[in-house]
Amino acid sequence: LSETELFTFSHAVPHIIKSIHARVIVFTAFSLSQEELGQVFASKQGGGIAGYILDCVEECVAVAAVGMKDGYDHFDEVTVEQAVQTTADISALQAALPRLFGTIMRGLCHIGLVKADQLEQSFDYADSVLRGANKACDTQVANMYSMVYEICRHKIDMLIDFSLENFSWVCKSVCDSPNAYAESLVEYMRSTFLCLGPMDEGSRAGLHFSCCGHVAERLVKLLTEEAEDADGKSKRMSHNGNIPPVAKIDAFGLKNLATDIRHFEMFADSTGVGQLKECFNELKCLATAMLDRDLPMLLMPENSGARRRKYPFLSLEKIYCILEKYVGTGLGEKLMARGGGGTNRNDFLMLEKKEVIQLARIVKMQLDSNM
Repeated sequence: LSETELFTFSHAVPHIIKSIHARVIVFTAFSLSQEELGQVFASKQGGGIAGYILDCVEECVAVAAVGMKDGYDHFDEVTVEQAVQTTADISALQAALPRLFGTIMRGLCHIGLVKADQLEQSFDYADSVLRGANKACDTQVANMYSMVYEICRHKIDMLIDFSLENFSWVCKSVCDSPNAYAESLVEYMRSTFLCLGPMDEGSRAGLHFSCCGHVAERLVKLLTEEAEDADGKSKRMSHNGNIPPVAKIDAFGLKNLATDIRHFEMFADSTGVGQLKECFNELKCLATAMLDRDLPMLLMPENSGARRRKYPFLSLEKIYCILEKYVGTGLGEKLMARGGGGTNRNDFLMLEKKEVIQLARIVKMQLDSNM
């Protein structure tokens, strides 16, 4: 077992529970002293003073859960490990609530604050207050899950922007190994997923899908969004402050992207989370189609049925965007790509410049006719 799996909550949780219990004693002592001085507490659901004390307990639990979530001065300073630990702490506090409420109710009964004729009513009210305290913890656990995802997404965006800021997708050659950005993303996700031990299984799986899905979404947008603004000028950055979309890409760049996608899929399979690699389906579909030597035929209007059968999730709009960025292969490059026997050593589609223009025109006509 890893260290994160051996300890599911930090030392702060017992201190918080003891603090809540100490405050209950103070609330009770104060209420009794006020009653001795002649103050009459208004009758309420839960049996008089006991109901008020239980309300205070619920508020203390809610404040403690919020305090644990907001225990950092700046969001940028919080690491995934810290956020996951805080999530585990709030869950541990929530798990201790039934015993805490049981202890409190026994104490209230012992000192006579729960009247015999109001016993059932008081315990029913205690159950309702416990449900409220549980809901307060559930809310903060959900907020912490969102925070963990935001931290992961922010880091993934930073890695993508830093690694691909000056990256050229016009590669001129095929690489057998993944690009450095893909390796750094996989390494980050691998180390991050190892920190999720204290979280429940559903939350861990959800974060796996969220992170892999965000990587795939960013790469699809980089590949298919327009690289120029309405004035025809190259974008310096996207609307959300990330690096601008890819401006140019060639067949070799697409082939290397396919290698990166296989790297992502192998990592997804290695996590043991079922169907995780399906997060990359759209990205894989685009890259595979653009490398398919049958693509020119499949893009013809009369072959739309065959195209849908082979690539059921392929978007013509996104194919058109990629064709707009596609750097066609010159005759000399095609000759260099052929072996001594005249066969193509690169078994993937390499479009010439005139073929790119022709295919883009064919796709544009189909898109216009569907409008």
